[in-house]
Amino acid sequence: MVAALGLLGDQLALTGSFWDAVGNLNDSFGYLGFAVVGIFVLCWAASTIIYRWQGYDRLDSSRPG
Repeated sequence: MVAALGLLGDQLALTGSFWDAVGNLNDSFGYLGFAVVGIFVLCWAASTIIYRWQGYDRLDSSRPG
């Protein structure tokens, strides 16, 4: 979506603070990708820590519910 907006802004020579922000975001798309991956890694690590801290890894799964 951001790439499409950036292309639209470039082709139509649109100006303004919104289009400047879209252009800046489009220029640093690689960093945005790294940020998304970093957020996923942090969420995975936090969920693993909480999972073990709460003791869910020690529950008996052979017992019927």
